[in-house]
Amino acid sequence: MGTSGDLLAAVIAAKPGGSVRPGQLRMAEAVESAVADGAHLLVEAGPGTGKSFGYLVPLIASGARAVVSTATKSLQDQLSERDLPFLAEALKASGIEFSWATVKGRANYLCMSRLVEVTQRQQSSLFADHVDDLQTLVEWVEGGPSGDRDDLPGAVADETWNELSVTGTECPGRDACPQAASCFAMAALDRALAVDVVVVNHHLYGAHLMANHSILGEHDVVVFDEGHRLADTMASAFGLDLGPGRVFQLRRAAAFLKGAGKADRTVDSLTKRARALAGALDQTPLGRVGDVSSTRLAVPLQDLAVDCSELLRAARAVSADGPLGGARARFMRLAGHLLADLEMISGPPEGFVVWTERTAAGVILRAAPVDVGDRMTDEVLARTTTVVTSATLSVGRRVRATARQLGLLRQVEVEGLADVADTSRGDDEAQVRSYRALHVDSPFDFEHQARLYVATDLPAPGAGDWEEKTVARVATLVEASGGRALVLSTSHRMVKAFTDHLRAAADVVILSQNELPKRRLIEQFESDETSVLVATMGFWEGIDVPGRSLQLVVLDKVPFPRPNDPLWQARREGAEAAGLNAFQAVDLPRAAVLLAQGAGRLIRTVDDRGVVALLDSRMATKSYGRVLVDSLPPMPGTTDLDEITDFLGRL
Repeated sequence: MGTSGDLLAAVIAAKPGGSVRPGQLRMAEAVESAVADGAHLLVEAGPGTGKSFGYLVPLIASGARAVVSTATKSLQDQLSERDLPFLAEALKASGIEFSWATVKGRANYLCMSRLVEVTQRQQSSLFADHVDDLQTLVEWVEGGPSGDRDDLPGAVADETWNELSVTGTECPGRDACPQAASCFAMAALDRALAVDVVVVNHHLYGAHLMANHSILGEHDVVVFDEGHRLADTMASAFGLDLGPGRVFQLRRAAAFLKGAGKADRTVDSLTKRARALAGALDQTPLGRVGDVSSTRLAVPLQDLAVDCSELLRAARAVSADGPLGGARARFMRLAGHLLADLEMISGPPEGFVVWTERTAAGVILRAAPVDVGDRMTDEVLARTTTVVTSATLSVGRRVRATARQLGLLRQVEVEGLADVADTSRGDDEAQVRSYRALHVDSPFDFEHQARLYVATDLPAPGAGDWEEKTVARVATLVEASGGRALVLSTSHRMVKAFTDHLRAAADVVILSQNELPKRRLIEQFESDETSVLVATMGFWEGIDVPGRSLQLVVLDKVPFPRPNDPLWQARREGAEAAGLNAFQAVDLPRAAVLLAQGAGRLIRTVDDRGVVALLDSRMATKSYGRVLVDSLPPMPGTTDLDEITDFLGRL
């Protein structure tokens, strides 16, 4: 047993209730070997493997400087607040000491420049309705805090925090901010540059790449946990969103120019520009946009670019060292980003798709690369040993689709996963894009802990009576389980249909998405043992509710991407242009990963029991159904409703 194996055994022995997990050991040894060899590694680690210790222990043992990137804040908090502190204490007995830090996005930290402007330059009238919030923050700062909103001793209103924090596109950085010496975000980055393990999220890592690797510093290894979300997050990081909200944000940031008597009329015109852009977006058909210059968006975007340029000229005339220096620096950063995005949207790079999309804030314009593989190769794989891990990386035990999304094309070693190597690249590129792959099974006994039910007697989704019969079937299953159910849908419309029907038919509390904040919904669901939570895509992953509160997970249908989603349309076209089958290369992998994530909400500990119910009969009638089933945990399956209600009743 190698160094990592010995250390892992020592860590497990120090953990109350800890037990040896063969899959965790195999993962640790694979990570140890990859780091030593400078090789890229994909690890699919089933639920309960303990994958965080499986990669943290060998990383720490190697002495390499590492960045660990997560998709969710909950995992980031788990690593920084529980796992790493425990490992630091447990490994001392083995003579190993290490340091770690967590870095979040700029908007998570209080901006001292804004606070100084508000408290010292008579801008406190902005907080007339939130005076107590402002006082709370002033007193908090006097105590020498981290500046991280999560560490606040009490809550403050979002409106207050938004006025006193800045985004990454607004922060002018160390050289331009007059409060740089007391900046909480920069202090967090300084701490991160001096430690062995840095914990971030995928969005921040993408920002690091876009900032020419200047945010997190050089590192030997990067681990992407929850790696099944990495490609989509990087597509967002490498792309842009443009809508009226950004113009109103610029208008607020430009207020200092009016105070300086500069470009008053142009500052005021930004409100008109925002409304003109909103009107043009509302009149533009939703979906892909070809040449933006040939649409009704062209004029408002051009007018906005002219105003942006004029305001930047006016801002340069304001003294950088005067009392408006901080506001000037933030405005110039924000306006510079907006001007660059306006230029990009007018002539997108090759391989980008542009589209309009309706959001909660209204219609916006988006652009993103169709394929992030080449960018990941240049920015990550060619520079840094890369480990990607998740409970769901494969499609029917084949990891090729995920690897291709991330720029990994040539599989050189494999254990537990079947795949075909791509050796069509030149020697140098093939070496950069080569990878090892490992699958480790979950320690959970799915044979005895769980059942898989496929409702083959229901009509296929889209049939006229599918909704009516599906909501009735959910009610039958919920009655058999006595509540204790997570009902997951692919649409908000079906969430409402399930919620309404269950509230009329079931004698238990029905919790529905959007009626409470997500965290409160989950807390109430977990504390009320017989309650039912009905939700859509945001709840298919990352929900961890062990015990009797969750014994039934219902998935209404296979979560294929929407046929008319512009980015997924472009990805299908890209796959076909590369000679691939679009359904096999694009739609099926996404559906398989999400389906497995949804099913993975059920069994979270060795004591959990329950049923995963799939109400999509295509699982049995379509050829791809077997691939999807093979991507799920190995649960005994049945199509017999009586058998499954009896099983639920016995639970």
